[in-house]
Amino acid sequence: MSARREVLHPMRTAARLGLAVAMLAITWLALTPQPDPPGLGWGKLNHVAAFLVLAALAEAGWPGRASLPWRLGLLLGYGLGIELVQGLLVYRQASALDFAADALGVGLWHGLRLAVTQARPGRDAS
Repeated sequence: MSARREVLHPMRTAARLGLAVAMLAITWLALTPQPDPPGLGWGKLNHVAAFLVLAALAEAGWPGRASLPWRLGLLLGYGLGIELVQGLLVYRQASALDFAADALGVGLWHGLRLAVTQARPGRDAS
């Protein structure tokens, strides 16, 4: 019984580390009192941008179609989890619109990636 070890490309390792750091930062921002939250000036746009970046990092860390369901589940579950926890906090509130903005960010990443991949001849969209 030999354990198969995956040899990671340095960019995949960097993307995985970046995803973990980004998720920690987003969790902190989402769960601490923020009288004037940092960001792009509109809360929903912050959600879209954050989850677009998370989706890009997740795909760079675990590329390919086989990992797509796992990546989507991780990101959408993470967004839902944040909203559920915010609903338990007295200084925050849960928002279905925030979760929708999270999902939009993930969807935008995949749409942009697909559009760019299809625009480049000879490239596989996997």
